[in-house]
Amino acid sequence: MKFINYWATYSLVVRCMKVYTDRFILTPGPTEIPHRVRVALIRETSNPDLDPQFLQVYNETRDLLKELIGVRRSSLYIMCGEAILGLEAAIANLVRRGDKVVVISNGVFGEGFAEFVSAYGGIPISVGGGDWRRSVDEAELDGVLERNKDVVAVTLVHCDTPSALLNDLPKIAKVVRDHGALLIVDAVSSIGGVPINFEDVGVDVIIGGSQKVLNTPPGLTIIGISENAWERINEVKYSGYYLNLRLWRDMLDGRGVFPHTMSDVLIYALNEALKMIFEEGLENVFKRHELVRKASWKALEVMRLEPYPADMRYSSPTVTAFSVPVSIDEGELRSRLWSKYGVMVAGSWGKLQGKVLRIGHMGVQASRTHLLIAYTALGKVLNELGYKVDVGEVVNTIEESF
Repeated sequence: MKFINYWATYSLVVRCMKVYTDRFILTPGPTEIPHRVRVALIRETSNPDLDPQFLQVYNETRDLLKELIGVRRSSLYIMCGEAILGLEAAIANLVRRGDKVVVISNGVFGEGFAEFVSAYGGIPISVGGGDWRRSVDEAELDGVLERNKDVVAVTLVHCDTPSALLNDLPKIAKVVRDHGALLIVDAVSSIGGVPINFEDVGVDVIIGGSQKVLNTPPGLTIIGISENAWERINEVKYSGYYLNLRLWRDMLDGRGVFPHTMSDVLIYALNEALKMIFEEGLENVFKRHELVRKASWKALEVMRLEPYPADMRYSSPTVTAFSVPVSIDEGELRSRLWSKYGVMVAGSWGKLQGKVLRIGHMGVQASRTHLLIAYTALGKVLNELGYKVDVGEVVNTIEESF
């Protein structure tokens, strides 16, 4: 009879066994969905085209978003579709063939705006693409706008998540205003975690999404539009349907009907997520994200890991990006974190793929508990892969940061 080594079999089972009961999503979007938001997703639905109660909830959600990002006189809509819908809609409605658009391209998504501009016949002019570790140089932007006085718009990604870069929105907006161009801002990964002040700063179109700091499933685009942007939109007269922003003003604001059928459950979920933010208080929410960013950077220092942004002031309070040690396989590290410890972190994209890892601390993930879980698991896996880390020191460093 063949001898069976029961002890070896048991040891193998233990090594392969998951050592967690919960999974922790610590990516920079889609993010963890809190219990209250999950409950809102199972609310009874009706016909959102006809139900006056749904329209009331939709408008309440719009008002909460307006307060969150500083919209008073301008328009704001919530559209069905992942946030990239809003990015394309902004270009489709503001850019005509032959128009010059300055694209602040110091990141993966920053570069991506150029593709939208080209797709609609515009001429993209890249600024800041040489350095993905710092906010764009305002003097360089000023020089480009001075040499191209016929530029109609400037695109900016506030937080470019693949590198955790945070561009300095107020300073950039001032330069753009001084040259009379429109400013289009992708704030998908910053709305709810970083103060925006849409009208005070001088943004013309802002795009957000449900699946980042707002901790709601993907599927909703948030878009804010200034009166200056509306003037341009009315000049361009985009002729498509689903991306046509004029339909929202004419139909929703004008007649109280939607241009197309909304997802009522996603609106209910977003409404609940926003209520959670305001119950905590905006000042507290922003402070919590700042504290977590600081603690995250301190943890990296103890672990001898290099943050990707050149300085913490260039790093978003919603995500931390760091370079993977040369001795470590990035894919194996992420795989082991997820399969063995139930912790999901993100790799990166473009030229940073395989070189940079990211921990998302957005919304409810911006907490002491989530950060401790993330860095404890990260330290254990690094040790398993031969990169020695004192996990206890990491934990103490995070604890002392709060």
